[in-house]
Amino acid sequence: MWGAALALACAAALTACGPDGGDADAAGAASDAPTSPAATPTGTGTPAEPAPSSPPPVSAAPSASAKPGGIARCETDGLALSLVANGQEMNSKYFDLRLTNTGSEPCDLLGHPGVSLLDAGGKRVGEPATRSQDGTGDGGAVRLRPGQAAHATVKTAGEGVTDGRCWPEAATLLVYPPGSRQTVTTDDLAGLKVCGDSFQVGPVGDRAP
Repeated sequence: MWGAALALACAAALTACGPDGGDADAAGAASDAPTSPAATPTGTGTPAEPAPSSPPPVSAAPSASAKPGGIARCETDGLALSLVANGQEMNSKYFDLRLTNTGSEPCDLLGHPGVSLLDAGGKRVGEPATRSQDGTGDGGAVRLRPGQAAHATVKTAGEGVTDGRCWPEAATLLVYPPGSRQTVTTDDLAGLKVCGDSFQVGPVGDRAP
């Protein structure tokens, strides 16, 4: 009987002082404590710069302005080359080099063409023609309407006054129109044979010499 009472007393004591009761009291104390607001850190460095705004869109570059007057330079794909014998005078032979506008729009030529001779194998004969002021061209621009031709005078020495000192026979006349890096050619040399190492070409003009 005494032993049973002692056991009951010990059980009651353990219930009041056990770990569950301690945790509950600690949790209650924590929940009852006042909540302090979160501290806001005070910055000591330099404030961050605002993000730069996006640059305004760049407009497309303007297109190249048209040539004054709206007329383009004549290109080789719109030109036809021909050579016409133009007689002999003062121990020189003359030829009319013609560049005809085969396009559908007007175009301009200005200056001297580049002129060379080629043999049947495509190799150059002699030297390119040097520039002269022969012919009707005055150095100004020549405007060609469709079907019109510009004219440049080609000159060489007459064979009879050079003791037959002439270049080998050529097969092709090759011409760079003024201002162009492309060429036009013709196989009809109209009897052109360069003699006396004299081979010249004048500026383009608007009429035949």
